[in-house]
Amino acid sequence: MSIQQIGAVGAFALSGAAFESPAATSVSMRPMRSHVFARSEAPDFMQMLGTGLERLDHGMRAADARMRGVALGDDTPLHETMIAMEQARMRLMLAIEVRNRLIEAYQELTRMQL
Repeated sequence: MSIQQIGAVGAFALSGAAFESPAATSVSMRPMRSHVFARSEAPDFMQMLGTGLERLDHGMRAADARMRGVALGDDTPLHETMIAMEQARMRLMLAIEVRNRLIEAYQELTRMQL
């Protein structure tokens, strides 16, 4: 009798949808891998953080460009500008919350007695 590995049942992971470009309107999903990551395949935390911050910056700049276009009287649809601004605001709020959680975790580690 052999025991087989159980894979993820209907599990999906977000592929950075919170940091996608302003043009992205739907959440892209990919199935999670059912095997354990090898050390070389594991995503680096600093790379993930850097990529997320780059996407945040890109979204903020895109929203700013749309807002400037509306202010200058360009042919920029107002509803798309408002959507881009709201997406940029939500991404910024997410980044602030991640930062707050990291600071809380660091403070908790420094309070630990060894």
